[in-house]
Amino acid sequence: MRTRLALDTDMIRTTPPPAKRGPSFEQAATAVLDRLQHALAALIASGPADIRKAADVERAFGVDHRLGWQVYRIANAKHPLAAGAHVPARVSLDRLVRVAAKRGVAESVLTEVSAAFDAFEAIVLQYAGSRAEFDALISSAIPEEHERVSLESRELLYQASRTLRGAAMRTALFSHIVYPNAQSPELLDECNIMGNFGVHRIRRASVIETSAAFRDAAGSRIQTIDGRAITGTTDVTLAKFCSQPTPVLVPRPGERETRFVLEGDDVGLKAAVDYVFADYLPAGRSRFATPQRQLIGAAFIPDVPAQRQIVDLLVHDELIPVETQAHAAVYDIVPRGHLERVPDPDRELDRVDFTPSVRVLHQSPAELRSLHLPTYQEIVRTVCDARGWDIQRLRGYRVEIEYPAYTWQTLLTLPLPPKP
Repeated sequence: MRTRLALDTDMIRTTPPPAKRGPSFEQAATAVLDRLQHALAALIASGPADIRKAADVERAFGVDHRLGWQVYRIANAKHPLAAGAHVPARVSLDRLVRVAAKRGVAESVLTEVSAAFDAFEAIVLQYAGSRAEFDALISSAIPEEHERVSLESRELLYQASRTLRGAAMRTALFSHIVYPNAQSPELLDECNIMGNFGVHRIRRASVIETSAAFRDAAGSRIQTIDGRAITGTTDVTLAKFCSQPTPVLVPRPGERETRFVLEGDDVGLKAAVDYVFADYLPAGRSRFATPQRQLIGAAFIPDVPAQRQIVDLLVHDELIPVETQAHAAVYDIVPRGHLERVPDPDRELDRVDFTPSVRVLHQSPAELRSLHLPTYQEIVRTVCDARGWDIQRLRGYRVEIEYPAYTWQTLLTLPLPPKP
């Protein structure tokens, strides 16, 4: 028994202690950026002129505007991590050091600038591997940087997607209008407006399919906005708001469904087209929350890469208490397709770390205006007039995203009130 105890003790003594974890990314980056910040502040203070703004750095050291702005921002950042998004490239910093030496800055100051930059590059390699990845890490650590990096990344993704997809559009619109049913006020009527504006091909023969077009589904209760049966895409097209001649959607029948493709093969902005659809679903759901359906809302995926998307939810002012807040969320649809129901706990892992802001549109047609959709107010009025609805009674909620990722589904929802 003693031998066994001694053996166990020896084994414990010879087992190496667990390795100590190094500093976190935030700790390591703060240390090296603090050093770089102080080094560049000392360089500025040693310069040939008084520096109070970014343009002064440009004039004092004879550097270009971008480098002068970067150096000034780093030296004056409120927190060292905030400086991380503005660090220039090695070639630019070396140029600054050479110019500063010629203008009388002490060698000890310039040596510290170079050493601080060496330490910065070492941290980039250790924790990120590239400057792009480092910028992403910085943005996650500093909320004010997150949107800037996110926007830049989404724009790059848009440029890549439009090239690979061979098509793009200026603005994608989805508007969901909810109004009490005239015959059964406890039920809701719904209209959908779907618009693709500035759609054009980047590459000849690229396919532009529209998900907004009518699909012939057996037993569907969806109608035209004036209450007629739908027989084809022209029934739901709002030709007045389409480019002329009205774009033609060619049916492509398949085994399970018919899909619709934009006719033509012209390329470039001069061949860009607009097409707008609207449909109507009468008495589609209860105006009160039920165990099966707690929310109303809009879910949208652009047909092709878009520079901008606008999602509106317009509701009759008696349906939802004015203090009710709308909720916006974005999901990645690549792994498991678009969301079939909301909420769906199984899809929360697909939630994107990007929450767009929701703008409240008060009860005035003027609130519907958009610089990116000059005809939008008239489109909504046309739909309301066809249904006999009062546009003045609509209260709205809007999500507008610049450069939405092509793999995103945007949700804009409102909770329904309980039945009295």
